[in-house]
Amino acid sequence: MASDNGNKLPPPPKEGIPFSTLPWNLNLPDEHSYIHLTTTPGEGWTLEHYDPKTDGGSLTDSHKHYSSTPLALFPSTTSLNYGTTIWEGLACRRSPTTGKAIVFRPQKNWARFCNGAKAMCLPPPSYELFMRGLQLVLQENAELIPPAPEVDPETGVPQGGAKLYIRPMLLGSGQQLGLHPSPQISLLFFVSPTGSYFQGKTMGGLKLHLERRRCRAARGGTGNVKCCGNYAVTMRPLLDAQAKGFQDNLYLELDTYHNPPPGTKSRLQQAVLQELSAANIFLVLKTGEIVTPGLKRGTILPGVTRDTVLTLAREFKDELRPIMAASIKEAGMGEEKKDDDFEVTVSERDVRVEDLLNAAEVFVTGTAAEVVPVQSIGTSETPAEELDGEEEESFSVKFPHGESSAGPVTTKLLEMLREVLGEKRSSEATKDWLCDVYASPEDFRKGGCD
Repeated sequence: MASDNGNKLPPPPKEGIPFSTLPWNLNLPDEHSYIHLTTTPGEGWTLEHYDPKTDGGSLTDSHKHYSSTPLALFPSTTSLNYGTTIWEGLACRRSPTTGKAIVFRPQKNWARFCNGAKAMCLPPPSYELFMRGLQLVLQENAELIPPAPEVDPETGVPQGGAKLYIRPMLLGSGQQLGLHPSPQISLLFFVSPTGSYFQGKTMGGLKLHLERRRCRAARGGTGNVKCCGNYAVTMRPLLDAQAKGFQDNLYLELDTYHNPPPGTKSRLQQAVLQELSAANIFLVLKTGEIVTPGLKRGTILPGVTRDTVLTLAREFKDELRPIMAASIKEAGMGEEKKDDDFEVTVSERDVRVEDLLNAAEVFVTGTAAEVVPVQSIGTSETPAEELDGEEEESFSVKFPHGESSAGPVTTKLLEMLREVLGEKRSSEATKDWLCDVYASPEDFRKGGCD
């Protein structure tokens, strides 16, 4: 069991690892360990797994070497046959301000993890078990936390960089043939040092493919659950889009595309947007609105970075006002206004394809991606044999900002995010977002790096 010593700092990064050039992938598996606990649906997660009062239980002695101790999975394992697996993605970074090892907003990940557990008929871990599992796996692998990011000498803003990615997982690991909850459940925490999700792809912003034929999620399904099936369905469309020169797909709510209201002139332009394969989307409109698809339809994932950007934009909208005005002015999309006359609004609502035509900037968000600009969105030609005689609309838009660099609002929101991550910006809304890996278990659960 790792020890906690108040304001202790993590050990230095392991020498000989090229952290700055690591891809977004599983890296250095021989170097790290993971945590594995099991239970049954009837037993659930008990104090024998982790007791926060004594900081004891099997959790504290469940570390296994990643490469030499693989999971024992049988052909009839429930998750292999029926897809009952959920997971989360978090990042640990070294603070350029204090040198602390910091995890960003794990409280939100636990809440989403529990929602997914319910959907997949898996017993959710307690908050205390989830948070202590994160803390212990990070302490055991602390030498793999990359160096702190450099700070821009002119702006004081921390730059991007590698991170130690953490993936908690919950899966049905028991054996069965019938369609029912697994007789055994596994809770795992593993790590990997990584680079950016879109590393090497974002010079000038992303080129996104507007997917009209295939669906990522539908209303009444599991589009808002971080389960493995939501990613499996995006793999073939993603490879197809990349073969056509795009970096990713932007999915539609296909029901709104195929069943437009009577009298609709363009069924494609009135269709509702969802998200990318693994990122949420934001539009910066010429009206001063920063908008992202809402959650009420239940078809998109409630991303932690999505919520972070929404919170920062609302919390600091006065700071964004002159930047928004400059963005729209530079784009030539609206009447020139004084900053005092300009209002920034932040919205979650149905976003339609036609809204893209009024966007000065578009960007995407995610734990691995952070905030990434988009330069264009368009359709591609569908082979005639797949159309079944149906006419198909085309669509293409190139945004005023994003071709050569991120727009002013996108840039500022990314800077705000990195300032929070680097302990250089805070507010009442952000006070518990940063959790110090070497704080006491209780303080780690509370959040805040005071």
